[in-house]
Amino acid sequence: MGTWARDKSFAEALPDIRRGINEGVFPARVFNDQEVFDLEQERLFSRAWCFLAHESEIPSNGDYVTRFISNNNIIVARDENGEIHANLNMCRHRGNVMCKSEMGNASHFRCSYHGWTYKNSGELIGVPYMKEGYQGSLSRQDWRLVEVRVDTYAGLIFGCLSPDTEPLDEYLGDFTFYLDFYLKQGESGSEVHGPPDHWVAETDWKICTENFTGDGYHTPVAHQWGFALGYFPSSGSTHSQGWAVSIPGKGHGIGLGHSPDFPPFAGFPDELAKQMREAFTPEQVSVFEKVRTGVGTVFPNLSFLMQPFSLVPGGPGVRFTTMRLYHPVGPGRMEMYSWCLVPKDASPEYKDLAYKAYTLAFGQAGTFEQDDFENWIKVTRSAKSTAVKDVDFPYIMGMESEFDPDFQGPGHAVVPYVNDTNFRNLWTRWGDFLGGDV
Repeated sequence: MGTWARDKSFAEALPDIRRGINEGVFPARVFNDQEVFDLEQERLFSRAWCFLAHESEIPSNGDYVTRFISNNNIIVARDENGEIHANLNMCRHRGNVMCKSEMGNASHFRCSYHGWTYKNSGELIGVPYMKEGYQGSLSRQDWRLVEVRVDTYAGLIFGCLSPDTEPLDEYLGDFTFYLDFYLKQGESGSEVHGPPDHWVAETDWKICTENFTGDGYHTPVAHQWGFALGYFPSSGSTHSQGWAVSIPGKGHGIGLGHSPDFPPFAGFPDELAKQMREAFTPEQVSVFEKVRTGVGTVFPNLSFLMQPFSLVPGGPGVRFTTMRLYHPVGPGRMEMYSWCLVPKDASPEYKDLAYKAYTLAFGQAGTFEQDDFENWIKVTRSAKSTAVKDVDFPYIMGMESEFDPDFQGPGHAVVPYVNDTNFRNLWTRWGDFLGGDV
């Protein structure tokens, strides 16, 4: 019998599941189950800090994007004074969707049902038949759009639906050390290069989150062609080298893979590498200059990957960064957002090359992306089958791994890079939220 017995509901089985995580087992069924999905919406996404947008997506006053936390549609807008606001995309009169575009520029939002009009900051300023219909009984100040708590880190805009959740800086904790690898590539930081790729996939968000919390184990198999044809600067014999780093009690984790004789900051132009050395702390330089592949996740569903990728087989690798959001829309189904991040101070030529490398590997038609989603969709289907209702997966890799005392970064760092330590930390935090401990 597995940790989730067939005759138990998820709520009944959750204590056993949480104990199993510590023992290195996790039930297959959680990756495609209606009860799990419902509890995640109620207890996880209603309380966690969730990524909404990058500041560079709304650079000008009036710019906006619409995104989701759980089933809540949210307008993220920069007002006429340059301040960022997040509000539910719902008219306060009868609940109609206010803004029907995914992005644009507007000083006001007007409801297409009864015409209530709001500033892009959320204040109600226009009500048809205010005098004739309401006869002075309606106070516009009482009926602004529903505000969503918002905060930022290094260009990332996060939203939170709970007033009781810890501040964002505490939520991120020491993982900001590693976020800087993606977000502070030079004095001016990073920006998105073009709009996000956005599509629907028949897979569970948790499978993607786990993979991008440092799953180097799959790369030599799922992406073997990249090694064999010379697109990816690694080999099966050395690919396990590096560190798995988790932030205990937070759920965040990153895999830092390196290769023998890999040049420091390889794949970046020399001038950009120089700027990164100046922008990072000495400890960050010590960690990041060795990294070939950096793949990490901010709990629960925001991930990053940076690596060099050759535009032609055997050619020099071009360093690119993908930022990814897995938005769950049902059990075993999600919306995928994928961005290319580039250093703001980089030349236009490098930005275009990095974007080409990104689209070759990731994005909706990317080669690595296709490899991954073919596997993730099949895992999701298997998790729904009746025969696996009480089947567990093993998470025992690295159970005996010890902290690397020579590692210069924060968190719990273990070797090798191929390790399940990050995943046990991830699912422990998931269990904390679903168990009501957060």
